[in-house]
Amino acid sequence: MKVVSNTAVSLDGRINTRERRFAFFGSERDHACMSRLRAEADAVLVGGATFRNWPHPALPDAADRAKLRGRPWNVVVSRSLELPLEAEFFTEPATRPLLLTRASSLAGRRLPAAAEAEGWAGEGADLPVAWILAQLARRGVERLLVEAGGDLLFQFLAADAIDEMYLTLCPLVVGGDAPSLADGPGFDLAELRRFRLVAAEPIGDEVFLHYEAIRKGASR
Repeated sequence: MKVVSNTAVSLDGRINTRERRFAFFGSERDHACMSRLRAEADAVLVGGATFRNWPHPALPDAADRAKLRGRPWNVVVSRSLELPLEAEFFTEPATRPLLLTRASSLAGRRLPAAAEAEGWAGEGADLPVAWILAQLARRGVERLLVEAGGDLLFQFLAADAIDEMYLTLCPLVVGGDAPSLADGPGFDLAELRRFRLVAAEPIGDEVFLHYEAIRKGASR
């Protein structure tokens, strides 16, 4: 499975403001890039916090939908499953909603009729990335687009599960303790995740960056 992330970031690497409400940093061109990546994906994955801020289907724009290979999965990863389950996300006929959570959070929970759900029964606070990918693989997902916040994206990076990263560098500075591209505990120097620049395209005041992962032991 190819796993790709897409994020609009400020000049100081932030993906939101200190308010932690929904914010879209990018321009119309950035939105068009997001639409194209969604059209190429079999599934789009977000975390619970991202979904609570924007509980809507993740679909490409109408002009890009002809590129879809079928009804894409819209995946929400949430430990608690404390989500707005009445959202239009669950009634969009062009997508297939999937909830990934802890088994204990599913117990006794009534879910929207259209939603599939899987519960992790193992130990630990986070859902293992390998388990997440296994649930998607058995549903035929070959290309996954991750639009998650910094906590979940860090977990994918820590699992060495991100193959490519698309970044839109936006002409903004946020500062403070606002969420960043990759939050979580961070890496030691020896464990840093490294990427190779594939493309860099400045358009207006933004720079569109495309990187691919350098796996351990691989030559540059």
